[in-house]
Amino acid sequence: MELNQIVTSIQSKQEAIQSVYFVGCGGSKADLYPGFYFLRSNAKKLIVGHYTANEFNYDTPAAVGENSIVITCSLGGNTPETVKATSLAKSLGAHVIAVTHEPESPLTKDADYVVTHGFFESYSAKMDKMTKILTLAVEILNAFEGYDYYEQFMDGVEKIYGAIDEATKLLVPQAKAFGEAYKDAPVIYVMSSGATTEVAYSFSICLLLEMQWVNSGSFSDGEFFHGHSKSWKKTSHSCS
Repeated sequence: MELNQIVTSIQSKQEAIQSVYFVGCGGSKADLYPGFYFLRSNAKKLIVGHYTANEFNYDTPAAVGENSIVITCSLGGNTPETVKATSLAKSLGAHVIAVTHEPESPLTKDADYVVTHGFFESYSAKMDKMTKILTLAVEILNAFEGYDYYEQFMDGVEKIYGAIDEATKLLVPQAKAFGEAYKDAPVIYVMSSGATTEVAYSFSICLLLEMQWVNSGSFSDGEFFHGHSKSWKKTSHSCS
């Protein structure tokens, strides 16, 4: 089922959607963030939330129910907390969309709709999850409130994958040079803001801390001079 068909199906069952929640863990939680950010910035009526799965499970928003859409996300579809969040949202009557690379995974068992994304094929495929979630957010806003730039957004989505692969050709040599230059850095801070806030977060916790055991932290560009810069040293390294 296409993304617009999913939203149309939900609308046919419930015209009065009042809230949308994005739920996941780690890198998948980060990939949900641009969709959340878009709705938070553009929706005039919809309540919007972005939760790590266990927080959603144990401090469930009171508004979750038949007037809600809950989007859960897990790459392999077997993250226990996110699987539980999917089941919980379903039990509360929400319209649940599971986003995963594995359509037959536990995540999809209690979901009303399943969105399958690419990952391993190319760099642009790795961005497929984030792109589809953002597109879902646009479809939701357009269906329930209207969105003046819907056509322009959809035109951009058709072009984004090719643009990513072209950009990769330019950036991979720079990335390799950065890695070689700072492979022994004791700490690497990652700064970002706006819709890319949790891209910095996932780069820090997934690519550096988890995969390479490099000490790292992430924070907002706008907060740098309000605490973080106090411990900055000439030997510190950052990327943004």
